[in-house]
Amino acid sequence: MERANDPLPITVATEDGAALSGLTEPELRALMARLGGAGDRFAVAEREPGVYLQTWREADSPFLIERRDGEDLWTELDEPADVTELFVAWATGAAWPRDYGWQSAAVPEGAES
Repeated sequence: MERANDPLPITVATEDGAALSGLTEPELRALMARLGGAGDRFAVAEREPGVYLQTWREADSPFLIERRDGEDLWTELDEPADVTELFVAWATGAAWPRDYGWQSAAVPEGAES
């Protein structure tokens, strides 16, 4: 069982070019709480190449979250704590703590121009 101060098995890239490995849950929570300002609008967590969860937030708007781990899905959440909960569950492979309302982000076949 993961504990809050155990390092998460992900690397998180941020808009300023940082690549953060070994973040703990409290550190990830602080990162999510600060997102939304100029130059600090996104975070991309990667478990392995091509398997990631990312979020984008502009000012005080909802967090737009995209998940690519065999599926290409997206959702929106309002609260940084909910985004952290989702990222921790995803990083550790835990069951989703709740329904996040995922929607397909795949381009429908034949829709590409």
